[in-house]
Amino acid sequence: MSQRSAKMESLIQQSVAKALVNLLDREAAAVTVTRVDAPADMRNATVWIGLLGEPAVADKLWSRIEGAQRILQADLSTKLTTKFVPKLHLRRDTGGEYAAQIDKLLRGL
Repeated sequence: MSQRSAKMESLIQQSVAKALVNLLDREAAAVTVTRVDAPADMRNATVWIGLLGEPAVADKLWSRIEGAQRILQADLSTKLTTKFVPKLHLRRDTGGEYAAQIDKLLRGL
């Protein structure tokens, strides 16, 4: 990965995280932007978002985040001064949920 790509991914990650804090208010504590994957052409960016908490609450929160995708995209376009603003693709990072499930199983042994 080039230094430019890494810098852009970091900038996108920070921008999306700040926008989510503003949008979600109190629920923002349960949201983590875990990583951003963007190819070298920067036309698209996959934003991985992890959620904490009970599955039902996390599902509702994910619905709100998906509904705010246009807002996140618009916010990113105001922060970048590049020729192209990457199109954001939001993906749910279930690694934390999986780890919590494994921990619960191990504690039950």
